[in-house]
Amino acid sequence: MGQTTRASWKTLPSPDRRERLDVPEIFSDAAADRMRCGHVPVDMDDRWFIYFEDGWLHFHRSWTGAHIFALRLDGCLAGVRVIEGWASREPEQYRSPGIEQDRQIVVGLIHSRFGQ
Repeated sequence: MGQTTRASWKTLPSPDRRERLDVPEIFSDAAADRMRCGHVPVDMDDRWFIYFEDGWLHFHRSWTGAHIFALRLDGCLAGVRVIEGWASREPEQYRSPGIEQDRQIVVGLIHSRFGQ
């Protein structure tokens, strides 16, 4: 499995309107290695394109390319932790169900795509 990059899929620029997204999670080193490889959608039902660049894990909607979430990762003794994050607040690109639900969505995406 090779490294997924921004150029691996259609992407839009980061939104100007964002909200801080705290994700108090620690992920295993193995999961972090898989995160760094990224995720390219495999079919039309797969709604997310994810890639790692400059310390940030970026989440784009696969159909539109809209940049919805980003998390900055850093190593720690137990694995890898999220030290910074944001969620899009551009209403024409993403209708957030709320910051707590955004947190659940992004953690769910990580667990389902990269394991723990």
